[in-house]
Amino acid sequence: MRFLPLYFDLRRGRIALIGAGEAAQSKLRLLLSASARVLWYAERADLTQAAAAEAVDGRLEISRVDPVGAELSEFIAVVAANGDRRDDEIAARARAHNIPVNVVDRPELSTFVFPAIVDRGDVVVAIGTGGASPVLARRLRERIEALLPARIGDFAALLRRFRPAVQARRGAQPLRRFWERVVDGPIAAAALAGRWHDAEIALARAVARPSEDIAQSGIVHLVGAGPGDPDLLTLRALQALQAADVVFYDELVAPEILDRARRDAERICVGRRSGHAGIGQDAINQELARAARRGLNVVRLKGGDPFVFGRGGEELEYLRRQGIEVVVVPGVTAAMGCAAEARLPLTFRDEATELTFVSAQHAGGESKVEWSRYADPKITLVVYMGLAKAAEVRDGLIAAGRNPDTPAAVLARGTRPDAKALVGRLDQIAVLAAQAGEGPGLLVVGQVVARSDAWPAAEDDLATLAEIAA
Repeated sequence: MRFLPLYFDLRRGRIALIGAGEAAQSKLRLLLSASARVLWYAERADLTQAAAAEAVDGRLEISRVDPVGAELSEFIAVVAANGDRRDDEIAARARAHNIPVNVVDRPELSTFVFPAIVDRGDVVVAIGTGGASPVLARRLRERIEALLPARIGDFAALLRRFRPAVQARRGAQPLRRFWERVVDGPIAAAALAGRWHDAEIALARAVARPSEDIAQSGIVHLVGAGPGDPDLLTLRALQALQAADVVFYDELVAPEILDRARRDAERICVGRRSGHAGIGQDAINQELARAARRGLNVVRLKGGDPFVFGRGGEELEYLRRQGIEVVVVPGVTAAMGCAAEARLPLTFRDEATELTFVSAQHAGGESKVEWSRYADPKITLVVYMGLAKAAEVRDGLIAAGRNPDTPAAVLARGTRPDAKALVGRLDQIAVLAAQAGEGPGLLVVGQVVARSDAWPAAEDDLATLAEIAA
């Protein structure tokens, strides 16, 4: 390691910035964003609106003199971005005064380099390659940006506010263990979910009771995995998976999504397929609570979104009654993901003005759908868990008055490598469902189906499908 990562307190003095080109202006934006006071030797540069505002505010001073003969000893650091031989002389003079100097794109002349920075307020991450490859550093920054919660800096600010009180009240008790429980437990979960009042109240209670430790109960994250493509995971879902001690997942969750979980996380399948009994919802609820009481970070991973026909609401209510912290991480719903892949707009101005999701499966296996509610031709109807019930959907809608010629689609295994989108008329939907094969699937009924990518080719097949249906 040639360059040791350090953090400057920029309130200690001024920075000299030398140069007028784009490289210098880029460094100026960075320095001003870090609240630095800057003397900018810019012989030819035009002030941007932001820089002009900082000049008025007093944090930026402009000098038009030749910087080569300028006095440098007053500065806490020098940044040279002339891009010519003057940078060599400026760097030598700064080193002679033992002043840290950076010459842009010249690491051999520099005593410090600018890293790629992830800025989350009180949390700052620096990524450097010793000047060897700024592009590589930027790519690494992009990956770290995706991993860090957006509210992590605000959470650090909350901890800083309480730090003096913790040190005063807990005395000789081990502070490290206290802060580990805060950062790894329900207080952090509440803060990172944006529930700042809950987090502050819980932290204040923990500080006020120095003789007690923070409850060891873990957290349950109800996480939507999306319709199947792992690239459709949200950033928050990915963060939850990578922090999980144990993952309870449905059978519909693709292996590629499970691979995004922490490598040493325990993985437990609790799902069931149509026609095959699983362990039951009551048993799942109890397993989630039992794992949380062991102090584990628990992820309950569900296809699509946990609150859209995923029984996430039932799990949430049960865990709340048990006094267990729950964080809900929404996912891309199956309807949205599969329709997007088929380029099937679920709504369309003046053509489809209402969108309805309905489940074809109900407790006890009885059909309880009141199909007359969906007879309006301007309603786009998305039927979850409908492949095996396609004939019932067809008969119910047609009996309710929906036109048998209404465009209809079967979206099977959407967003997965073996995805299939079949389109035709409503009266042909049972045939389409049979052709789609096994696996998760949606039925879509509505005029918008005719706007999907699959429709033009399907028009040639409608006569053949009519013969099969007959």
